[in-house]
Amino acid sequence: MKSLLCLTEDYLEFIKPMEKYRESKTIYFEGTMKAKDKYLINKFTCRFKDKRLEQEYFDRTMDADKKYTQPLIILISLAFLLFIIPELLLLSSTSGLGEIFLIRFMTLVILIGLYIIIRQGSDNKKIAYLISIIELVLMFIYFSTMHTFASLDFLTSVLNLIVLISVIFIIPNMFINKIVVSAIVYMGFFIFPNQILSNVDSGLYAIAMTNTFLIVLMIAIVHHRVNYFDRIKFVNEKELIILSETDPLTKIYNRARFDSEMIKWIKIKDRYDNPIAIILMDFDYFKEVNDQHGHLKGDKVLVETARLVETLIRETDVFARWGGEEFILLLPETDRSNAIKLAERIRETICTFDYGLGTTITCSFGVTEIYDNDNLYSVFDRVDELLYTAKDKGRNIVISEKFT
Repeated sequence: MKSLLCLTEDYLEFIKPMEKYRESKTIYFEGTMKAKDKYLINKFTCRFKDKRLEQEYFDRTMDADKKYTQPLIILISLAFLLFIIPELLLLSSTSGLGEIFLIRFMTLVILIGLYIIIRQGSDNKKIAYLISIIELVLMFIYFSTMHTFASLDFLTSVLNLIVLISVIFIIPNMFINKIVVSAIVYMGFFIFPNQILSNVDSGLYAIAMTNTFLIVLMIAIVHHRVNYFDRIKFVNEKELIILSETDPLTKIYNRARFDSEMIKWIKIKDRYDNPIAIILMDFDYFKEVNDQHGHLKGDKVLVETARLVETLIRETDVFARWGGEEFILLLPETDRSNAIKLAERIRETICTFDYGLGTTITCSFGVTEIYDNDNLYSVFDRVDELLYTAKDKGRNIVISEKFT
């Protein structure tokens, strides 16, 4: 049997969404209060208190923002090159011309490097920190050129500062990183003018410093609120997805989700020819359980059985409630013989478990493997027929093709 770790990246891409779904389902169904606690957002840093959820949100946001970040970097690079024209007009002499071209060239190289990092990088957290470092380097380069423009108006420089800080908030990054970088740039700007623009009136300087702070603060507040409500939207969408694909009683996949997983894994089977097995199980005489003990007790049996089965399967196995008292399992990288062994373990676990009803609960099983040219309906028809064969042969047994 081929190892799952030896498969190509394309194959692994099929598995990653399911693993993320299982993680999100665990977060949601660990208890109502615990789930709500994990969805809490720090009102200051605007981060989820649950680190795993925060990373999932950040990865999703960064991956989405990369689509506009790359063309944005190209536009910024072109803008930096075009700024050579007004800079040449502002130069008091040609002595600083070489320095201007050198700085512009360095800036262009840094921006190209940032473009490559965002395009090819996969670790979003590292990308965020690199973006912050590059932003600080670019700001330092900008401040270092201010002394070359003797005719540069102070208020124009302040306006440039506001534009630069606005760009910092536009570029995808962690919210706290944006705040820190903006604060450093703000303080750096109002330290340099004391030495560079010595003719600035102290009153004008104080007004510009205060008003700029208020503008930056408003930008930060607006960004914080947008970020905060976007996280709430993320949580709501996450819950809706879970609810739409999860059986409300047992908290495992429902039939709709299983059907989509089945179609996906059949495609994998066609592409890689890896064994995939199906187990369909149904309770024996379950109507008697409901009639004698009530439907609430019957529901409890279904829930407890779902938890028992989950302890016996792998993370990559797809487990769903098929309907009524039927459960179904899809087992990647598993042939029919190993699926039969698993079905036997499940059968023995169920019939030896104490459900507190004073009677033994049993299940019948049908086991098959997905073959070439199989489709959703042919597999379901075959495993359903095997299950009914198990019922006809006395129940509480596992039936596969080799026994029929």
